[in-house]
Amino acid sequence: MNQYYLRMKSSHPSSGNHAFSMIELMVVIGIIVILAGILIGSLPGIQNRVNRNRVEAFIAELEDGLSKYQIDNGLYPLNKGTGDSAGIEGAKVLYKHLSGDFDTDGKVDFEKNEKIYVAKLDYDSNRNAKEKRSDSFGGSFIVIDSFGDPIRYLADVPNLPKGQKRQTRNPTYDLWSVAGTDPQDPANEAAFIGNWSAK
Repeated sequence: MNQYYLRMKSSHPSSGNHAFSMIELMVVIGIIVILAGILIGSLPGIQNRVNRNRVEAFIAELEDGLSKYQIDNGLYPLNKGTGDSAGIEGAKVLYKHLSGDFDTDGKVDFEKNEKIYVAKLDYDSNRNAKEKRSDSFGGSFIVIDSFGDPIRYLADVPNLPKGQKRQTRNPTYDLWSVAGTDPQDPANEAAFIGNWSAK
């Protein structure tokens, strides 16, 4: 029996301490550094995509609120003009007509029976929110996107006088976000998120 035990013992490899060599450790650390670099490099793109998805969902919510407003009032809130500055003025119009804060004091006007077309759009609900929907800008309340930029809005009267050209791309209204880009650069228009397609 002793011979059998000795043979069994000698047929197994040595069970002594086995440690990683310095080269093996350096290879593993190098791989970890490369993977961390790839991950860190992709984080801004991931955050940008998350913000774009939030803006798309918010614009859909605003469109739903505008549809309800139009059903109740017979037309969309008007905001005439062209260009980015007129669109920014539209952020004030959206706030006033969709938030339930028609007197723009920052709070829903429950005592005046104002109707809320988009929930939690009023400034008071957004003051300490992680993801704001409105903010104070130049002494006025405006609707903002996930990038912190004003949501742009233009709407003309439904039936324009003969010969007058419509300033909006859609027959109803234009609603868009510049999605964190420079709105003055025409090349960025393709990155905008809205209810119309770039030319």
